Amino acid sequence: MLSNIKLSKSRNWICVLFLLTLGTVSLGDTVLGQGGVSLDIDQRLHFPIPAPNLIPLIHDGEASIQELVTEGEDNWFHQAQLEGEPFGIGEKIFNFIAGEPGTTTHFVVAEELAKLAGLIYVQGEDLPKGLVRVHDGLGLVTQNCAACHSGMVNNHFIPGIANKWYDQKSVINETQMMMELAIPLLKLEGSKELLEQTKTQLEKLKRYKSLYGVGCEDLAPGMITAARIWEISSKLLNDPKQLETDEGKKHFLCGSTKPPALNTLRFRNIYFWDGSVNTQWVSHWPMFDFFGFDNYQRWADKIKTRAIQSIDAFLTFGTKSPGWEEIMGTQINSKWAAQGFKLFHRSNSCSECHGTYSESGMLKAFRPNVTSIDVVRTDSERTYAAFDELMARFAQYGWAYVPRIDGLQKDYPFGYQAYPLCSTFLNYPYLHTAAVANLDQLLLPEEKRNTSYWLSETIDKSRGGFYTTIPHHIDLLRWQGISKIRTFRKELSNGHSGAQFGTTLNSNDRSALVEYIKTLRCPDNI
Repeated sequence: MLSNIKLSKSRNWICVLFLLTLGTVSLGDTVLGQGGVSLDIDQRLHFPIPAPNLIPLIHDGEASIQELVTEGEDNWFHQAQLEGEPFGIGEKIFNFIAGEPGTTTHFVVAEELAKLAGLIYVQGEDLPKGLVRVHDGLGLVTQNCAACHSGMVNNHFIPGIANKWYDQKSVINETQMMMELAIPLLKLEGSKELLEQTKTQLEKLKRYKSLYGVGCEDLAPGMITAARIWEISSKLLNDPKQLETDEGKKHFLCGSTKPPALNTLRFRNIYFWDGSVNTQWVSHWPMFDFFGFDNYQRWADKIKTRAIQSIDAFLTFGTKSPGWEEIMGTQINSKWAAQGFKLFHRSNSCSECHGTYSESGMLKAFRPNVTSIDVVRTDSERTYAAFDELMARFAQYGWAYVPRIDGLQKDYPFGYQAYPLCSTFLNYPYLHTAAVANLDQLLLPEEKRNTSYWLSETIDKSRGGFYTTIPHHIDLLRWQGISKIRTFRKELSNGHSGAQFGTTLNSNDRSALVEYIKTLRCPDNI
C-alpha cells in the first residue's frame, strides 16, 4: 500500500500553477478546461488536468503551443520515442531487402509491408506510419507509438485514433524472419559489425517475443497488450519460465485491448482503459525501455527535452475531434438526432459517465471516472492485469499516482474508465476488447450481439462501424482493400449492457440514439 505518499513540493507547485493557468478558471472542484468544457475534478488526485501552460517550455515563454504542436507531430511520426526498440532491424539489412530509400522497389515493398503488418501507408513516404529510422551507430529501422495510435477511417488519415488493422504478431515475426535470413549472408560477406548488430537485435526480439506473447495467442488485428509491456518494464516479469506455470499465467495476464483514442487526453487526469493512473503527461509512460530501466535520471532528463515536450503538446492538444460529415461524407438525420439527444441525457443514462453535450453534439461537461467491473461487466482480464503490485512499481518514481492503492478504492475501483466521446464514431469496433462491431450493436443487449464482423475498410454508416456480415453490394472479386472476418469469444462482447447503458431501448429509440452519438465531438481549438 502507498497510503504514506504525500504531495511533494513540486506537485504542490504544479497544482498552484494549474489554477493560475491562462484560460483555466477554478470553481471549487470544477475547472473550465480547453474549449470551455466544465470539468469536475477530484481534488484528492495529485496531478491536474493538462493545460498548455503546464508544459515547461510554454510556461517559461520559450515556445508557443502552436510551435510545439507542429514540432510534436513531426517527432511523433519520424522519431523513435521508445527505448529498447524490440522490433529494431539494422537499417542496412532493411534497405537490402526493401531497396534503397527513394527507389521504386522501396516504395512498392513499403506499401506491401504496410498491408502485411496492418500499418498505414501514405503514397510516396519512405516508411509506413509507425516505422522510423534511428541513425545512431549503424542505424536501425524500428517501431514507434504511431503504429498503434494512427488510424484511417473512410480514406481519412487521423493521428491519435486506434489503428484498427495493426498486426503486432506479424511485425514481430516478419522482423525476426528478415534478421534470421540475413545472418548466413553476413557471415559469408564477413560483415562482422553488421553481423553483431543483427545478432544483438535478434536476441532482443526473441526475448521480448517470449515474454510478450505467451498467453496472448489469440491477439487479434488492432489489439495490443499494454499490460504485458508494463509487466516486462516493471521487471516483475523477467524470465519466460514465469509464464510456463499455471500460476504464472494467471498472475501475468495478457490484458489485450485496442489502443484508446488520444483526442480525449486534454479532458482527463486519469489514464489507461482501467483508469488506474493519475499522472500529468501520459505520453511519458512509453519512454522507458521495454525491459525495464535502471537509470531513472536518464529517463527524467529525457522527458525535459524539447522533443518530448513537443510530443506532449501534440498528443494532448493537437489531436483532433472531427465531425461526422467531414469524415463520412453523409448527413446526420437531425430529427432522429434531436430525439437521441434527450435519450442520451436522461437520468441514469449515457451522460452520467460520458459527459454532457450540446444538441449539436459538442462536449460541455465531463467528470473523469471509473466504473466498477461489477457494474460495467465487460471482460475483466485487462483491468485485473493492472494489479496493485505492478502499479506500485511505477508509482514509486513520483510521475504516477495510483488512487486505489492510496485508500481511494471506492472511487477508483477495479473497472474501466468512461471517456468523453470525442468523435467516438471513429473508434469502432467498440469496448476495450474491440468485440462490438458498431454503435447499433453496442446498444443491443449483450446476448443479441454478433460474435463476428467484417474487418474491412468498407463502413456501415447507418450503424456506425463495421458490417456484421459482408454486404451484397460489395464485389469481393474486385475488392482491393483490407478485408477479413474477425470472430471472437462471446465473453469479449458481453457487458456494457442494461438500462443505464441504453440496451433496453426499442428499435426506433436505438436508431435515434445512434444518430445523436454520431454527432458527438469535443473542442479541439488551442
